[in-house]
Amino acid sequence: MRYSERDEWLEADGLGGFASGTAAGVRTRRYHALLLTATTPPTGRMVLVNGFDAWFENAAGLAALTSQRYEPGVVHPDGATRIMEFSVDPWPRWTFSLADGTTIEHEIVARHGAPVVALSWRVLNGSRGMLSVRPFFSGLDGGQGRRPRHHTARWKAG
Repeated sequence: MRYSERDEWLEADGLGGFASGTAAGVRTRRYHALLLTATTPPTGRMVLVNGFDAWFENAAGLAALTSQRYEPGVVHPDGATRIMEFSVDPWPRWTFSLADGTTIEHEIVARHGAPVVALSWRVLNGSRGMLSVRPFFSGLDGGQGRRPRHHTARWKAG
């Protein structure tokens, strides 16, 4: 992986909730989540969305845009290997480079004053395709471990 699992980012919503993770996109801590809301600030928090899997499919094939860590230390799929750039300014932004030269930008933004996190992907250059995203829903108290539920959504990109 080009970017480290030790380099972390956090997007606060101003209400005690946040989205957080690593530059490599792999969740390594219990509180790494896509949507963690403050139910009774400052202590009560609930993880509504742990994270997601995303992949892009075009004429060149299927390419993962995410990676997850499983025991015993297995990272799958290989989306983290496609990260070409990462920045936290003004919010977390990843640029992925696919084997066929397609470049995709992904951003995560927390809305200040509301328990809302927005995700965006856009093809910067290269071929059109289909983006699929599978969020991991949970509804757990502040990062307690339990398998999240899965749902897959698809959008045409390009």
